[in-house]
Amino acid sequence: MPNQDLTLQGTLDVLYNNLKTGLIGTGVAATASCLLLFQYSQNTAIGIWWLLMIGVLSWRGYDLRCWNSLKTKREKYQPQIFRRFATLAIATAMLWSLFSLWFGIGSDSEQLIIILATLAAIAAGVTNALSSNKTLIISYITLCLLPFGLWFLWQGGDQIIFGYLGIIFTGLLSFSARNSYLFTLESIRLRREHEHLLANLETEVLMRTKELSYLSDIESLTGLYNRRRFIEIAVELTEVSRRNQLKLALVMIDLVGLKSINDGLGHEIGDEFLREIAERLRLLTHEPAICCRWGGDEFLIAIPITDEALYHFVEQVQQSISQPFRLQENALRLSANIGVSLYPDHGQDISQLINLADLALYGNIEKAGKQGFTVYDSQIAGKYRRKSMLRTRLEQAISQQELRLVYQPIIQLNATQQNYYEVLLRWTLDGTPVAPDEFIPLAEQSGLINPIGYWVLEQACLTISHSIKLGKPLQLAVNVSALQFQQNEFVPDLLALLDKHQIPANLLQIEITESVFTVDKKILIDKTNQLRDAGIAIAIDDFGTGYSSLSVINELQVNKVKIDKAFIDKIDDGGMPVLRAIASMSQSMGWEIVAEGVETAAQVEVLSKLNIHYMQGYYFSKPVEYSSLFQN
Repeated sequence: MPNQDLTLQGTLDVLYNNLKTGLIGTGVAATASCLLLFQYSQNTAIGIWWLLMIGVLSWRGYDLRCWNSLKTKREKYQPQIFRRFATLAIATAMLWSLFSLWFGIGSDSEQLIIILATLAAIAAGVTNALSSNKTLIISYITLCLLPFGLWFLWQGGDQIIFGYLGIIFTGLLSFSARNSYLFTLESIRLRREHEHLLANLETEVLMRTKELSYLSDIESLTGLYNRRRFIEIAVELTEVSRRNQLKLALVMIDLVGLKSINDGLGHEIGDEFLREIAERLRLLTHEPAICCRWGGDEFLIAIPITDEALYHFVEQVQQSISQPFRLQENALRLSANIGVSLYPDHGQDISQLINLADLALYGNIEKAGKQGFTVYDSQIAGKYRRKSMLRTRLEQAISQQELRLVYQPIIQLNATQQNYYEVLLRWTLDGTPVAPDEFIPLAEQSGLINPIGYWVLEQACLTISHSIKLGKPLQLAVNVSALQFQQNEFVPDLLALLDKHQIPANLLQIEITESVFTVDKKILIDKTNQLRDAGIAIAIDDFGTGYSSLSVINELQVNKVKIDKAFIDKIDDGGMPVLRAIASMSQSMGWEIVAEGVETAAQVEVLSKLNIHYMQGYYFSKPVEYSSLFQN
């Protein structure tokens, strides 16, 4: 509301709020003064004037009633309302002026005292009643007192004193009225500021409430819904899907490769990538579909959809995510693993369906590879239950003595004595073997690989120690997980084991896969230098299957490389050029070569011609138990 309107509002509020009291006071003063004067003069004109005054006061009382009946500010606070009030107030003042002159001229001193006292009382009373408008209040006081004072001042004589008193009262009461007006004006200003403050405060509170509501619903980095709000809306979407005879698909998306971006380029670039992916998904999820960042590198979509349209939608999601992300002159790409659960096919509860979509995401890699995503099914549930059970039981596998080592010979052709073995870990659970391909990834995911890996190293040291005591020292190769190798304690712990069991370092060999090359190059070289300086040989396992840099391998100064079984299997199927290249390169680098997975005499013959003199595989021997190592 403009300031002018607010001032008018304050003025009218003061005038009309004081009007009732003013009318009563004026009526009492008019009646009392008329009765006193009538006792002195018996003038019937006094009654006529009294009736006129009562009529004007009644009119003003009616005006007050009309004003109070107005419901809206727009109706109450109009300029014409003020003009009507001012007109009736001036009419009242003019009646008092008429009273002073009509009944004052020719009156004696006692009557003049009654008239002057009445006028002064009325003028003093309106000082507060009309204080919100300076012009109106001074006009009222002037009309009441000044004509009376000027008349008797002009007449002179014995009654000139009443003229002076009238003029003096006019000045004093006008000055008092001015001060009262200034005080009231300040009160109106403060009230206006207070109302303005309250209005702004209400607006600010409303805006802040909306902002807080928005922030409580939105994930700050991407601007997508957060978990809580997503679940609330998804619950509502189940009803929407039911009414429209649709499925509600919960689509869980896990970005593949974001960790590498964070590690290699920094989290700021990773965050920028997340915002870009969020915007792409937002463009795909038109209402009523919704999307949220579920956490880390995972997004979640809820979309009412048909079975037929679901495949097309997921394909759009994958294509959108796989589009390159431009960073300066580089083009970065991500892919996604996607798991889907459906309402009502797989359940009624949204939280449960989200868990099932998450299970589908990781539960069926083979199926996902064919169609690009996995829909939850009972087979996945069974795999998840087994995975959870194995993870739990693996925690007690060492204490329950369920783990053991077996040993597969690594044969050196033409050697007279064979004492070189690879150590392999086996787990027997409730009498049933668990494949290493199944439990080793579980150990890595759960962090159990470190205590299990340490146990394997110590058992290998105990085996070597025992072989030395028997006079048949064995050389053992132990596989080390990339996660275990990255631990700061790995090298100190290994050297401490050698010292504890008094093992010559040359009898223990460490096999690492090319996945360790994801470690910082400086740290990697430092660790391998410490191992080599201690006399521990290092072999690169599954050589050729990873994406390692040959320059890095050369800097590591490894002792051996092990050719993966996949290349041996292809000797008769176009694999010879690869084998020749690996053999030639290894020999030029000064590496000893071990061929894994040798199963036939023909393979032995071919590998021998390539000057590969270390071999292991079922052709020579399956892994043997500890008890078989020292039988000969």
